[in-house]
Amino acid sequence: MTEVAVLYTFRRCPYAMRARLALATSGLPCELREISLKQKPPQMLAASAKGTVPVLVLPGGAVIDESLAIMQWALHQHDPSGWVHADERSRDVTLALIAHNDGPFKH
Repeated sequence: MTEVAVLYTFRRCPYAMRARLALATSGLPCELREISLKQKPPQMLAASAKGTVPVLVLPGGAVIDESLAIMQWALHQHDPSGWVHADERSRDVTLALIAHNDGPFKH
């Protein structure tokens, strides 16, 4: 187990970009491990058999392997820029916009 979270990432992946952005904004300590998609590290594949980035391995061993979930986790830990909206309506609108924009990328 690690003392800080480890993010397996790929510089040009838009999903990994938003995970890195949220982690950087939160200010949480995190080790970034840039990977080669052609040679995925065994540690990353052991954490998430999907083999996609981003993958966040938390201290204690829990794994988050979806970019939106990584964003939500990081900003719920610490949100100095106020990105996580306090009211449910604003949060729902934000999540709907993300889902709308994710569709063309994923399908």
